[in-house]
Amino acid sequence: MSLSDTVKIELKYGQTGEFQCEIPSERLICYHQSPAPLADVTQKMQQALNSPLELPPLNLAIVPGDKITILVDPQVPAAGEIINAVWAYLSGCGISAGDLTILQCATDPESDIPKLRDSVTGELQQQAGWISHDPESQEDLGYLGTSAGGERIYLSRHLLEADFVLPIEKVGYDPLIGYAGGGSSLYPGFSSQEAIIKSRGQSHRELTPSDSRPLRQLIDEVGWMLGVQYSVQVIPAGGYQAADIVFGSLEAAFRKAKERLDQLWRVEPEYKAEMILVAVEGGPAGHHWNQLGGVLETARNLVTQDGRVVLLTQIDAEFGEGMQLLASCHEPLDAIKPLRDRQPLDLVAATQLALAGDWALVCLLSQADSEEVEELFIIPLEDEAEIKRLLQTDETVSVIASAQHTYGQLKQD
Repeated sequence: MSLSDTVKIELKYGQTGEFQCEIPSERLICYHQSPAPLADVTQKMQQALNSPLELPPLNLAIVPGDKITILVDPQVPAAGEIINAVWAYLSGCGISAGDLTILQCATDPESDIPKLRDSVTGELQQQAGWISHDPESQEDLGYLGTSAGGERIYLSRHLLEADFVLPIEKVGYDPLIGYAGGGSSLYPGFSSQEAIIKSRGQSHRELTPSDSRPLRQLIDEVGWMLGVQYSVQVIPAGGYQAADIVFGSLEAAFRKAKERLDQLWRVEPEYKAEMILVAVEGGPAGHHWNQLGGVLETARNLVTQDGRVVLLTQIDAEFGEGMQLLASCHEPLDAIKPLRDRQPLDLVAATQLALAGDWALVCLLSQADSEEVEELFIIPLEDEAEIKRLLQTDETVSVIASAQHTYGQLKQD
C-alpha cells in the first residue's frame, strides 16, 4: 500500500501527551481535528469589544464610579488574556481597578482558578476585588426574585449589588442543558448549595443540544431577571486555547457562539465505526474523570454495538462518589438506579460511563491504577504501543481530537 493510501493521525492528550499513527484511508470513516486557535486573543477581543452584537458600544453602558462584576466561568480558555483586554477597555472608559470585582466559583479541586489572578495585569492583581463564591454561605447570597415556576432565586450579592455584570463564559455541549454558556455560569453555580444540588440530574440521551430543557429555560429567566445585557462567549480550541470569541447582548452572543460551536465541534459521520479513537486533553478546569462523560456519550453514538472505544488520556485522579458506586457493581447498568437515588457530584459522568460500558468495549490509556480502572468495566492500556496494536486490524475507525469539546451523532438526512 502506498503512503498516499494512509492518513496521518496526530493527537494531543492530557497535559503533555502526543500520539501519532497512520490509518489506511479505506478504514477511516471520520477524522475530526481541533479547530485552529486564535492567533491573537487580545486583538480579537479589541475588535469584539468595539462592535458588540445587537447592543450599542459598551462605553455608553458604563460610567466612571460604576461597580462592575466580571463573572468568570472556570472552564474559559485564555481567561487571563480576555480579562486583560476587558480591563484595557474599561480603564479607557474611566473605570478604576478598585471598582472591579472578579467573581469566581471553584467548581472542581483540580481547577486552575488560583492561576487566573497571576495571569492578569499587576494593577488588577493588586487593586481589583477577587471573590470566590461560597454557595454554602448565607451571608454571600441575596434574593433575586421568584421564577415563573414559583422557585425563589438566590444569587451572590456581588452580582445583585453590581451596577454592571459581565459574564465571561465557555460555550460548549452540556448533557443537562444542551448548550453551556449564555448565562449558565450564573445559575446555579453562583446561587445556593441547595440550588446546585437540585440542578443535578442524569443526561437526556434522547435529546439533542438544541432541544428545550426546563433547567436551560430557568437559566435564561435568571439572566433576564438579573438584567444582564452584555456577555463574552468563548468557543474553545484544543487544550487551553480559544477558537473564537463573541461579544454582545447575552442572547445574540450566545446564539452566534452556538452556531460557531456546531461548525467547529459537532461530529456527524455518515456511518458508525467499529472502533473509535478519542483523545482527551487537559484544560482550564483540569483533567479528570468527569471529562470522560461527554466523550463517552459521543463515542457511544458513533461506535457500533460491541465495538471498541479507545481513550487517550493522562488522567490520574481519585474516583468521585459516583465512580466508586459504579466500581462496586457487578454490571455497568446495575449502577443507574443507585446513581439516580444518591445524586453524587459526578452523577452525569458516572451514568454516561455505565451506559458506554454496557454498549461497547472501553479501553483507556491513563496514569490511574490499572486495577481501579478495571473496576469501572474499562480495559486499562499501559502505553501507546498497545493502542497501535489495536489499530492493526481490519476494523473501520473514527478518530476525534480534543473529544471533551465534541457532540457526536450520525449525519441526519
